[in-house]
Amino acid sequence: MRGRIVAAVPAPFNAYLLALLGAAAWGTRRRPPTNRKPGELRFAVVVPAHDEEASLPRTLASLATLDYPRALVEIVVIAHNCTDGTARLGERAGATVWEHRGERGKGAALSWGLARVVAERPDVDAVVVVDADCTVAANLLAALEARLAADAAAVQVAYEVSNPGASSTAALRWASFALINRVRPLGKDTLGLSAGLLGTGMAFRRELLARRPWRARSLVEDQEHHLALVAAGARVTFAPETRVSSPMPTSLRRSRTQGLRWDAGRRSLIRRWTPRLLAEGLRRRDPVRLHAGLEPLVPPQSLLLAANAAAAALALGGSRAARWAGAANLAGQAGFVAGGLALAHAPPAAWRALAFAPALAAWKLALLGRLWLHGPPSDWVRTGRD
Repeated sequence: MRGRIVAAVPAPFNAYLLALLGAAAWGTRRRPPTNRKPGELRFAVVVPAHDEEASLPRTLASLATLDYPRALVEIVVIAHNCTDGTARLGERAGATVWEHRGERGKGAALSWGLARVVAERPDVDAVVVVDADCTVAANLLAALEARLAADAAAVQVAYEVSNPGASSTAALRWASFALINRVRPLGKDTLGLSAGLLGTGMAFRRELLARRPWRARSLVEDQEHHLALVAAGARVTFAPETRVSSPMPTSLRRSRTQGLRWDAGRRSLIRRWTPRLLAEGLRRRDPVRLHAGLEPLVPPQSLLLAANAAAAALALGGSRAARWAGAANLAGQAGFVAGGLALAHAPPAAWRALAFAPALAAWKLALLGRLWLHGPPSDWVRTGRD
């Protein structure tokens, strides 16, 4: 009996992820919207950059290749609290550069920069946020325009890892991003839920930014702003036909600050937003709010693997039904990961890196233990790159 109860703990998460995988597979059969009058919306592409002189030129060069009328695009670099040549490099590349001094963190930079775009660029129809270490697909703005013309108020595009072959850590990050930043948003969008925001490759109609300004300042400012939008009745749609990509750290050591920030931020989101969205969702009978309130409770794959393995191990000494339940949990997670990577056309490096997943799960548990003992980070720290 106890074994079955233990095995039942991770079961709802596995079932939820498999449901999203099925919806995503169905969603790949849908054709993206086509714009009958392309090249009409005016975009401001905002690039928040904190000491990014090493990566910003590549990002701006990528934006220069966009397949969209150049006269309808303004690149705005928000050089916030920079101590290097970020602002100078942005100006040299022909971008508009706004230097911001004051409150630290990407959330503060976006709050200041997006509000300034709304106030000073009355002819801009939509704003796109692209991180200063990202490159973009040439069809980015064309795909976003088609989604916005189809009445979307906010759009998130796929966000990928650009260096899966650099190391097993980077390859595992590619797999993780494929599941979190492509498969799950596509599944949610197919089901009519809000796809979520990923911090880069996100677009907002001017009217939405004016009505719901960016105020998120937490360690996971993108997720915080998404929940604020959902609470206000908005929904984010997903555009899998285009993408942004960036390199990831090639070692677990370099990934530590990013992992701490994400885990601490998720815990904060649950405390602040889950009760509110669940209450509002029940009162309004709104599945979008209910789902957004519950989704932060879904553990990352590494933690879910540890939970599934522990549940299966505890079930070994139990009844036959308990053993079947434990095995079903592991099979469910394996099915989601393998099916999701196949759907995302994973490169061979990502498949090979799955052999290191148990080591990543152990590292993740150690990271959560550190978070529990020492508390969350007190400030936003830029993730190190190679």
